[in-house]
Amino acid sequence: IKLENKPVDIPALSQIMPQAGCKVITTLQETCESLVSGNVIVLLRGYKAALSLPLTMFKQRVVTEPENEKVARGPRDGFLESIWVNIGMLRSALINTDLRFETLNPGTRNNTLIGILYIEGLANEKIVEEVRIRLKRTNVDRLLATGYIQDFITDSPWSPFPTSQITERPDQLVSALLNGRVGIMLDGTPIVGIVPVTFWEFFKAPDDYIEAPIPATLIRLLRLAAVFITLILPGLYVALTTFHIQMIPESIAIIIAGSRIRTPLPTALEILIAELLVEVLREASLRMPKVLGQTISIIGALVIGDAATTTGIIGPFTVIVVAFTTLASFVIPSYNAALSIRILRFPLILMSAAMGFFGLTLGAVFYLTHMVSLRSFGVPYMAPVAPWFFKDMRDLFVRLPWWLQVHRPTVYRPQDEIRVGQEQKPKPD
Repeated sequence: IKLENKPVDIPALSQIMPQAGCKVITTLQETCESLVSGNVIVLLRGYKAALSLPLTMFKQRVVTEPENEKVARGPRDGFLESIWVNIGMLRSALINTDLRFETLNPGTRNNTLIGILYIEGLANEKIVEEVRIRLKRTNVDRLLATGYIQDFITDSPWSPFPTSQITERPDQLVSALLNGRVGIMLDGTPIVGIVPVTFWEFFKAPDDYIEAPIPATLIRLLRLAAVFITLILPGLYVALTTFHIQMIPESIAIIIAGSRIRTPLPTALEILIAELLVEVLREASLRMPKVLGQTISIIGALVIGDAATTTGIIGPFTVIVVAFTTLASFVIPSYNAALSIRILRFPLILMSAAMGFFGLTLGAVFYLTHMVSLRSFGVPYMAPVAPWFFKDMRDLFVRLPWWLQVHRPTVYRPQDEIRVGQEQKPKPD
């Protein structure tokens, strides 16, 4: 109404329309799809195109802290199911004019909106283009969660290790974008994908950068130790008690031997039964309503666990090993990484039962070899350890102070490697 001159064409009109996400559409099919998505269509007489304005307004749940990514200190907000609300939350957390948000709509029956997020001039252009190409070739009739996309864009679809990171926290996404990585949003889900990723990213938490360097380093080392405990401890126990009993101190070996007099099952079968029981209880507690969660815990821990120990089906040392392994698995911050590690301990148990330490070592070497061969959008999965990137070691096993972390992670090949100015060590004036 306020235009003084007639626009030259529809694209020219879109440039002056004060609405984010304004898009030019040229077909009747696009018009129908945009209209049923809740957008406003602007038609002009004499032009063979139209404007689609995203003015959709849906009821949303209250912003809360994500259940799977809780922190002791830090922001308490999490993403919602609306992609536009999530973009608003991200822009309030990252005030940067170089933040770019591209939308794609793959040829699906569901016509779900996909967004690509990156910081122009910081993210590697080749990685951004590779993400764009892989998303454009996605053609499926439904995209209901970020996991659907991961199956189509991952480098190694048959690998048990996740090659993309997921998060529901805006601060986690902001940190990734400032490191030169790319975010992938999907309308209808609060989970955001982040690529590329290395193995070590799954064991970092937002708390690490809020606490002082020394406590943060100790907590991070504790997480890495929990990974090895979850993966190795059950197989190690089976190997020691089955093949290498002479390596156990005599006093402990006598106790273990005494507890196993009443146990009719082999150690490996004991461990497998106990681990499967824990996994069933974990899945049941996840699926059951919260009001029944305590009932599941009582039935699992007291009734089944106590009865199995009392009757001698499962030995007390086996219960201790399984309980410690289960607790260690909860220390891992990333749910998908913890799930992969929990699954991978079962083959190690079987190999330890068959060949002792040799089988355990063989399985661990196989896992390590596979991880070294993985790539995430061209980035080595085990970097900066293999291959070696010395600059990135400042934020790997230890968390050095911010004034020492001058460079961004070079493994992601950012266009601007400098993150912190030089000579900022705090000192008296």
